[in-house]
Amino acid sequence: MNISVKLSALVLAVSLLAGCAGPNQRVNNTNMFCAIAGGLAGGVLAGAVTNGDDDNDNGAALGGAVAGAMLALLVCPNEDDTVAAEPMVETAVCAEVPPAGALLDAQGCAFDSDNDGVVDGVDMCADTPEGVKVDRVGCPLDSDKDGVEDYQDMCPATPLGTIVDTDGCPLPGTKLLSLTGVNFATDKSVLTTDAKEILEEAVTLLKETDAVIEVRVEGHTDSRGSEAYNMTLSQSRAESVVAYLVSRGVKSNSLVPVGMGESSPVANNDTTAGQAANRRVDFVVNR
Repeated sequence: MNISVKLSALVLAVSLLAGCAGPNQRVNNTNMFCAIAGGLAGGVLAGAVTNGDDDNDNGAALGGAVAGAMLALLVCPNEDDTVAAEPMVETAVCAEVPPAGALLDAQGCAFDSDNDGVVDGVDMCADTPEGVKVDRVGCPLDSDKDGVEDYQDMCPATPLGTIVDTDGCPLPGTKLLSLTGVNFATDKSVLTTDAKEILEEAVTLLKETDAVIEVRVEGHTDSRGSEAYNMTLSQSRAESVVAYLVSRGVKSNSLVPVGMGESSPVANNDTTAGQAANRRVDFVVNR
C-alpha cells in the first residue's frame, strides 16, 4: 500500500471525527457524508495540480483532503439549525376577539381605558368614572331621560319632559305629576280603593325626590257647588292624599297640601268628561 492510500484513509477518519466534534457534538447522516465527500474532493483536486512528484502528490492530497473536509462541515446544513430557523407561531394574547371599530394595542388587542366594559373606539364616553353603569356605547345611564346621568341625578325618577336643574331635580313651579281618577266618597275626603291604587304612582316618584325637593300636593274640584265650598273640600282632600302618601313611606316634611277648589280647570265643566278631568290631584315642585 503506497503512502497516498494511507493518507486517504487517514483523511476519511479525520473527516468522520470532525463531523462528530461539530458544534452540536453529534453526527447526522448529512454532515458525515458531506465531510467525506469534501475530503475526497479536496484530495483529488490537490493531487491533480501537483507536478507528479510522489512526495508532493502525497502532501498536496493530504492538505487538500483536510481542507475539503473542514470546508464541507462549515457549508453543509445542520438539522438543528433548520429546526431553529422555523418561524415561531405566536400564542393568542387577547382574551376576546376585538369588535369592529375598536382601537388596538401593540399586540392587536382592544383596550378599555376607563374600565367600563366598553372598549375604546366603540366607547362614546371614554372617561366615565370608575364603577358607573354605562349603556352599550359606554355612556352613563340616564334612566329618566332628563339629561343628567343617573350617578349625578339627585332626582332619578323625574317624569319624562320635566325641566330640571343641574342636579336633575325639577325647577320650582314644575308639575311633576297630575293624576285623575283620585276619587273620594261622595261629598267627603275619604279616598276610595281605586284612588289609593292610582296614588301608588306618586308614591314611587316622591320617594325618589323627597330628600331633595318639596312638593305641593294640589287638590282640584269641578265647578259643581259653591266656590267657597269647593275650596274647603279640595283642601280636605289634599290633606287626605298627603296622609296616604306619608303612610306609604313618603317623608311628611316634603309634602305641602293645598286646596285649589275649582280655580284651575283643565277641561270644560259643562260636560261630564270635563268635570271628571278637573277632579284631580297635581304634584308641583314648591321649591
